[in-house]
Amino acid sequence: MRLKQYLILMFLFSFAYGFSQPQDMYVVTFTDKNNSSHIVSKPETFLSSKAIEKRMRLNIPITEEDLPINENYIDFLKTFSAIKIVTQSKWMNYVVITCNNQLLLETLKYITFINKITQLHEIDYNNLDIQFTDRNYSFFNQLETFHDTTGLAYYGEAAKQIGIHNGHYLHQLGYKGDNMLIVMLDNGYNSLDTLEFFSDFFQSNRFLGTHDAANEENYNIYRDGTHGTMVLSTMALNRPYTYVGTAPHADYFLIRTEMSYYEDISEEYYWAAGAEFADSLGADVVNSSLGYTTFDIGEQNHTFSDLNGKRSVASIAASKLAQKGCIVSISAGNQGDKYWRYISVPADAPDALCVAAMNTDSIVASFSSIGHATFDYVKPDITSVGWNTAYCTIYDTLSKGNGTSFAAPIISGLSACLWQAFPKKSSLEIMEAIRQSSHLYNHSDSSYGYGIPDFRKAYRMLSENSTNEMTDNHIVIIYPNPTSDYIYIKTFQETPDFTFIISDINGRKLSEHRSYKQTFSLDVSNLANGIYFITVKQANNPSTVRKFIKN
Repeated sequence: MRLKQYLILMFLFSFAYGFSQPQDMYVVTFTDKNNSSHIVSKPETFLSSKAIEKRMRLNIPITEEDLPINENYIDFLKTFSAIKIVTQSKWMNYVVITCNNQLLLETLKYITFINKITQLHEIDYNNLDIQFTDRNYSFFNQLETFHDTTGLAYYGEAAKQIGIHNGHYLHQLGYKGDNMLIVMLDNGYNSLDTLEFFSDFFQSNRFLGTHDAANEENYNIYRDGTHGTMVLSTMALNRPYTYVGTAPHADYFLIRTEMSYYEDISEEYYWAAGAEFADSLGADVVNSSLGYTTFDIGEQNHTFSDLNGKRSVASIAASKLAQKGCIVSISAGNQGDKYWRYISVPADAPDALCVAAMNTDSIVASFSSIGHATFDYVKPDITSVGWNTAYCTIYDTLSKGNGTSFAAPIISGLSACLWQAFPKKSSLEIMEAIRQSSHLYNHSDSSYGYGIPDFRKAYRMLSENSTNEMTDNHIVIIYPNPTSDYIYIKTFQETPDFTFIISDINGRKLSEHRSYKQTFSLDVSNLANGIYFITVKQANNPSTVRKFIKN
């Protein structure tokens, strides 16, 4: 108590001296997560049911790193009017604050649970904890690339950018992203809620929500930032013979992590916060068509030596996200024909897919950022269509555009479809299969990386590697979906013994049921209209999660 009173007195004493100063941003790193209200053994208080199920299915442990920051520490900082919490990271145990009172900041350094306070652009990132993954996955790779154009007319304007990757092959097998969650990190989704091209996106209940990781007051995610809307269209549109995206049946959650009106290193911290939010949702794929090199304030600029996956909290968060069971696809950047030339952060994260741009004739774009000669790993990882790419504008028309921003989501959507086919594989295995399916895998370069992925080849490689594996889609089916009264759950076990848990979109458990029949009917007429999840638990098999719509 005395310490807090002392701090308040010191704050009042220096109030007149600090108030008129510009508010700089600072990173306050805590020493621990002791005495938190959350515990590892009860992850349902901080992770969604889908996130928990995925961790269990992939045998990825939930650790103290996943615990939220001790709320008492944050509440303590909030008691000072000079301090505003801007964003935070539970994985790296820090908060970003604004503060115009230097004496208060100096005094806070003596608080026992505060490890250090550093100005935003002066962080020693090498002291942050990150270990990269050894890629020791080996797949049957003696397969020739084969392009079958049958059925490509169905994709309309998107035909060539899907066909060049044999993405339609996955769709023809029935893998269109069903029950896969793709989360976008972008700068806003202007006009998305008004566009006719996205009518199916909303009507089919594939849109799960939005979140503003930048925490701007009174911000409308649909009225700022056109970039996210255009990027989303390459994956989510479903207009047969006009435009069909790479994951037309996937679920989507949209996060804003970037300010449209300035370039500031704080956006890397918003990106990290968005990545953590995506993980808590149970995201299967995270797409980010954002990158950072230089900023409006010159002293924040990165240097080429920063491109090692360890010098940006965004890059560190990208690798952590991949290690926690998420496919991460990031644009390489558009600096290839400019002074910078090289990829941006967080595309330098070793465990993420960095995607360069080419046209549908397989010619790499001159603007596509390249890898740095000093890298210990191949970057970019792969190449997709980002030059003359078909997309939907905010004016509800189809157009063609350039940028690695379009290349990454094409890969994100197809990655979701591929993982749908092999749910027992880890995110790291799926990404490595995509790398190894690429046409330059044995002789990569700094422009194409490993080259152009062939998703037909990746599917066959994973099949050869999983001869005894059957996807959980073959074990559990729910229908009709959407429903207004009853939903039926069908299994294919000869001696079924299942537990079904119904939860809402926030992960709250609503009911639990047990069945010994192959087909079980469930009355959901009393549920309010909305999106729900059924978690299916069965002996000797990982739990599975199915989404259904009550209307």
